[in-house]
Amino acid sequence: MRSWLPSKIMMQAVAVTDLHGNIRLYELLLRVADLWKLTSIFITGDLAPSALQGQLKGSVPLTNENQGVAIQKAFFTEQFIPLFSSFLLEHRHADIYVIMGNDDRRANEPLLEAFDQEMPNFHLVNDRLIELRDSRQKQAFFPGEVLLLWVAGYPYVPPGGCLLMDWVKYENRIKLRPEGMDPTTDIYEVGITTDVRGHGSTIADDLDDFENYLLKNGRTDRGSVYNPSQTIHLFHASPYNTPLDWTTPRGRYDYLPLSDHVGSVEIRRFIERVQPYLVLSGHCHESVVTGDYKVDLGETRCVNPGSQTHLDVLSLVQFDLYHPQDMKQFFIHAH
Repeated sequence: MRSWLPSKIMMQAVAVTDLHGNIRLYELLLRVADLWKLTSIFITGDLAPSALQGQLKGSVPLTNENQGVAIQKAFFTEQFIPLFSSFLLEHRHADIYVIMGNDDRRANEPLLEAFDQEMPNFHLVNDRLIELRDSRQKQAFFPGEVLLLWVAGYPYVPPGGCLLMDWVKYENRIKLRPEGMDPTTDIYEVGITTDVRGHGSTIADDLDDFENYLLKNGRTDRGSVYNPSQTIHLFHASPYNTPLDWTTPRGRYDYLPLSDHVGSVEIRRFIERVQPYLVLSGHCHESVVTGDYKVDLGETRCVNPGSQTHLDVLSLVQFDLYHPQDMKQFFIHAH
């Protein structure tokens, strides 16, 4: 594994995923960040509650696809943004990097973009490449000794059982559909979409020239230079056929055995091809129980913290930004 100075182990970063609007776990995460003096917090998608989790208090009952947008908008404006704003104003040394996930409605992305613009140490990294502020700050004190790191975000997942299509893309031009789906039907015709911007390409298309893909985003600095070996990659989908995307056994469909892995083939191929500095992912909640929270693909450490949101348990991985092989898994109950 690659590593950089300073040589002393400093577990100054954590990664979490799939908190699905559980405000108690967000509060717990920020308490941990305060106690552990964290400088970097990474959240790899599925930030908001699902429409299936019921109405937020005081929200207007809705019965169509707009219900999910309204519930999540209320969560972001009334809970998520005020909570993180209060924390970040008091912790100027800390930076939070987030991407959205397949359960997050893209219609609410402008809320987080506006918060990103207003709060210097909150970073929405959807389809974006930015500097890791901790590395820039440390370079000022250790010139030539600390590697300048970057953060890139890619929220999309391949088709699965979800009906929300905002952050879903076909893996490649073959356009494989979920098991049991009518082969003549397009996934975007049967699902719910609040924003169609991502539907014009496949995951393979995007990752084939990821630098160009990232630079197309108007929020990526034009002076950015993409170097995978210096970039922490945030994916919502985990790489396919690894401990990170291992779900509970799914049995058979008709006479065919169903795969117990639900990650992205193209993301795995990308990792094996370009060997990023570090990959943080999510999406598959139970992998931390049925599989593992980490795996190495070549020289690249890949991580999925897993999610036990339904148990009010914060599942997080703490690690050293400059020695990414040094990490630990924690499960912290909110009670």
